[in-house]
Amino acid sequence: MSLKILFQNIGSYSDKLDCLYPIYLLHPEIPQYELIQDENYFLPLVKKHFIQVNEPQKGDLLVFKFAVGFHFGIYAGNRKFFHCCKRHKLRISRLSGYQNLLKGIYRWSQH
Repeated sequence: MSLKILFQNIGSYSDKLDCLYPIYLLHPEIPQYELIQDENYFLPLVKKHFIQVNEPQKGDLLVFKFAVGFHFGIYAGNRKFFHCCKRHKLRISRLSGYQNLLKGIYRWSQH
């Protein structure tokens, strides 16, 4: 898996996909699901395509829990990750600023 597609799309954004945008850039083969902030909806979908792991590797899915819902990103390596939302387009941020919000790390699984 190459993160090249994410680096090439820094600064872009999709209103339709919101914070799921970097996931679908990296994994276009995943059916596009609605962004619903209900853990009972999205967690089974995450587990359908990913397996939970303890330590991130490049390309792993990061799930964050904010007070108003969940946020998703892709691990870039070197304690940084790709993510976006309406306030900012696709970018790379330091994981240290979000570490206390990290709820889970998931690795792509082709089962």
